[in-house]
Amino acid sequence: MSSLQIRSELFVLDTPPHHGLPGLKMTAKRYHTPFSDPQGLTLLFAHGVGAHKEHWEPMLRYLFSHQNSQQPNRIREAWCFDWLNHGDAAVINKTALEHRSPGDVSIAEWAAAIASFVKSPYLRGHRLVGLGHSAGSSAIILSTRAFPMRNQPFVAVFLLEPSMLTRELWMTHLMERETLMRRSMSATLRRPSMFDTWEEAANYYRKRKPWAGWDHEAFDVFQQHGFHTVSIRDGSKKETKVALKCDLKHEALAYRDVESHFEATDQYTRLCHVVPVHIVFGTMHDYIPSYFQDCMTDVSQGRSPASVKRVPGAGHGILQQTPEALARAVCIGLNSITSDSTSHLLHRL
Repeated sequence: MSSLQIRSELFVLDTPPHHGLPGLKMTAKRYHTPFSDPQGLTLLFAHGVGAHKEHWEPMLRYLFSHQNSQQPNRIREAWCFDWLNHGDAAVINKTALEHRSPGDVSIAEWAAAIASFVKSPYLRGHRLVGLGHSAGSSAIILSTRAFPMRNQPFVAVFLLEPSMLTRELWMTHLMERETLMRRSMSATLRRPSMFDTWEEAANYYRKRKPWAGWDHEAFDVFQQHGFHTVSIRDGSKKETKVALKCDLKHEALAYRDVESHFEATDQYTRLCHVVPVHIVFGTMHDYIPSYFQDCMTDVSQGRSPASVKRVPGAGHGILQQTPEALARAVCIGLNSITSDSTSHLLHRL
């Protein structure tokens, strides 16, 4: 890989009120290079359940290196967001989250936070591209509901192994879907969340699925940014431990937010007629069955992606398993973006 230096800055952003309560904070990182093109694309990234904004960094290094070397669409900057109860946001929002029920931070609420940021002065005059992995795909799609369909902020959207499905297909496969949801939740809640040392935490996860199958850079990012030190009191003695930033209850209950995926599928069906939506799947159906992919590409139901790419050897964890191959697939779509990528589709409305 190129030795291109990528600079990052951490931001703590306000979000809209939710059900009469003050909005939670959303943490984000802005990435850019000394050679970033002010006329280039600004990429916005949303991660999946149990991940955090830094999971995009291995892929980002490949994207910046490739797109900023004589490609038609160079990158201006990238913004990666934490779900409001994941990553650094989970730490900052800890007290506020204790006053809310676990699982109460939906994908839709996160999407509203992203939409609020898109409207902010930070992005004024930018050419925006939205990219989401797994549940983050639904967040990016749902963020577009804050804008009129004829005045969308994105020149393109990329859905990477999206976990979107129609309500009808969910009901058709109800027993299978609910069984897998319960298993995912149970497996999450059985994991330890606190360790004596960073090394102990890393060794535990390194030997287990899915982390054992991750690219080494992706695992390093998880080890570095997925944990933090906490002080706990054992009787009269105070001890320092290493804990996951995301409370496992919040992670587990995120799997139950199927309503957001139904709504995102409906919005995608409308959006793909006015904004180019590119989809990247893995070739392994290790978590998401093939009918999820069929649903997203069902032209008979009006779901017409601008392109569909498949990354060999990758599964649902494509972002962590094969970041370089994923970046190559995304680059193809980025290079198809033209100055009128949105407006030339409007006649299809």
